[in-house]
Parts: sequence; structure tokens; C-alpha cells
Amino acid sequence: MIKVFFIAKIKNFNEEYYDYSKRVREKAETMPGFINLTSEEKDDVEITISSWKTWEDVDAWRKDELHMEAKAKSKEWYHWVKGIHVEAKDE
Repeated sequence: MIKVFFIAKIKNFNEEYYDYSKRVREKAETMPGFINLTSEEKDDVEITISSWKTWEDVDAWRKDELHMEAKAKSKEWYHWVKGIHVEAKDE
């Protein structure tokens, strides 16, 4: 399983952000290999963790058109963004 950690410092969550956030999450849930997604805001930091079955599934999600649109707008919503990909093994 691959865990994708998205960590960002919030600048401006407006109506457009909430619309994209909802649509992007709904789209992720339909992608092959999607396992789950959790997101939390703490003060001015957002942390989102998505889980995928394979690296290929993560790559397909990275290339998704709606996901890429949202990423292109990230400077409007965040001061900075950090993505971390980790392979997780069940014990």
C-alpha cells in the first residue's frame, strides 16, 4: 500500500477551494486502486493522507485532469505545499 501525505500551510480557503476539494475527493474515490482518504485542518495547516494499492495507482491519480487543475490553483489557497509518498507494509 502507498500512503500519500499532503501537507500545506493554508492561505485562503474560498468557495472555489471548497468546490474543488469536494470534486477532487469524489474523483479520487472512483480511481482504480483507491483505498481511503482522510483530511484534517489544525490551525493554519492542512494534512491529507490518501492510501492507494500500487505506485501505478498513485501515478494515475497524479496525472488525473481534475487533480492537475486543482494542483495548478494551489498557490491561491496555500502558502506552501509538501507531498510525501511512502510505501506502507501490513504486519
